[in-house]
Amino acid sequence: MSHYEKLKMTADADAGSFVRELRGQTGTGFQEKTHVHKDWWATTISYDDAMENLQRSAEEREDILAPVKNISAVVNEDGEFAFDVQGREFIPTDWSLQQFSIRSNVPSSTVIQKLRLQEDFDEDDAAVMAALGNNALRRLDQDKIYRMRTYTDGTCRAFVTDRYAPIDNRWYLEQLRTNLPEGRLSHWRGDEDTIFGNILLPDTIIDYGQSDDSDYGGMMSIGNCEIGKRRIQQVPSLFRSICLNGCIWGQVEGSAIKKRHIGTIDLVELGGQIAANINEQLPLLPMGVRKLLELREMEVQDVMMKNVFAAVAMENKFSRTEASEVFGQWVDNERQDKNLFGVVNAITRAGQVFNNQSWVKFDQIGGSMLDMSESRWSGLVSRADTLTDKDFEKIYAATV
Repeated sequence: MSHYEKLKMTADADAGSFVRELRGQTGTGFQEKTHVHKDWWATTISYDDAMENLQRSAEEREDILAPVKNISAVVNEDGEFAFDVQGREFIPTDWSLQQFSIRSNVPSSTVIQKLRLQEDFDEDDAAVMAALGNNALRRLDQDKIYRMRTYTDGTCRAFVTDRYAPIDNRWYLEQLRTNLPEGRLSHWRGDEDTIFGNILLPDTIIDYGQSDDSDYGGMMSIGNCEIGKRRIQQVPSLFRSICLNGCIWGQVEGSAIKKRHIGTIDLVELGGQIAANINEQLPLLPMGVRKLLELREMEVQDVMMKNVFAAVAMENKFSRTEASEVFGQWVDNERQDKNLFGVVNAITRAGQVFNNQSWVKFDQIGGSMLDMSESRWSGLVSRADTLTDKDFEKIYAATV
C-alpha cells in the first residue's frame, strides 16, 4: 500500500488501551498489525476465501438470453409457480418476480403479496399466477430478448432486459484487492449475487501516532449486485474494536460511483474510477473519527433518553421494531453516553441486527448524524422533551 499516504488517525491516547488486555474467545488484545480485537478478526475472511466462494457460485449459474416467445408461466409438478424457458423450468425468487412484474405491467402487489406470499398459498394460487403471467407475456413484443439469471438449484434470480450489464463480483473484488491489497473482509453478509461487506484497513496505511492504543480504525464499506439490487459502491466507514461483533461506528460518505448496470460498460474506465474514488475517500476517515468524538460534547441534559430516541425514530421514519431495537442498544451498551455520540453508536449497533438493506441504511443514518449542527441537535432534543406516553405507543413496540 505504499502508493497511499499514511492517514493520521488521532483519538484520545488511551481511548482503546483496555482492548490490549481484553481477553476474548480467540485471544487477547489487537490482532497483529491491526487495531481490531482478535475475536473480531476471527470472523473476517481473506480476499482469496471470498473469491473462492464467488467462483463457486459462478459455476452454478447460467444467464439465459431468451425471446418472450420462448418463455411461459407454468405450475410445476410440485404445485409452484415457475417460468418455463425453452423447456427448462425455474422458480423465480421474489426479486426476479418483482422484476418480471415491472417489465410485464403485472401489478407486483397482485402477483407477490396477495398470492405467493400468503400463508395458505396453494396450487390454485399458482395457477392464477401462471394465468396472469402468460396473459402479460402475450402482450409483450414476442421477439424482445430478456436475460434470466438461473441457478442449478432451479431458481431464477433475475428477470431483466438484454441491455442489463452485470458487473461481475469477482472482477469488482479483484479491483478492491489491487487498490487495498492488505485489507481484510469483514461483515461479509452477501449472497451469490450481491456483495454486502467492509474492508478493514491495516495499520500499514494508518498512522495512530500518540494514539497507538486507539480502538478506532478505518474501513471501506463496499457493495455491488449482479442482479440489480444495488449499484457498485465503496464509501469510507469507521469501526471501534470494542464491538467484538464487528459493529460499524459511524459512516462518512464521500463521493460515490454511480454506475448503472446498463449497456456496454468500459471496465478499464470503471477500474480507474474505483481507484480514484478510493484515493479520494480514504482521507475522510481521520476527519470522521474527530467528528465522532466531538459528538460527546452534544449532550442531552435533563431530557429522558427514551424521548430522544423517539424523536430520532420519528425523524428517520423508523418502524416500531427498529425504534425499539435502537433504544435497546443504547440501554444495553451505551447508557454511559447521554449525548449524540451515544445515539449514533446505538443506531449503528442496531443496524447489525436487521437485514442487509437495513444494515446499510442504519450505517448511513449514523454517518449523516456526524454532521449534525448544534442548533439542529438542540431542536431535536427540544422536540423530544414534548413527547408523551401516547407518542411512545405509536413509536415503540409494546416491549419497550
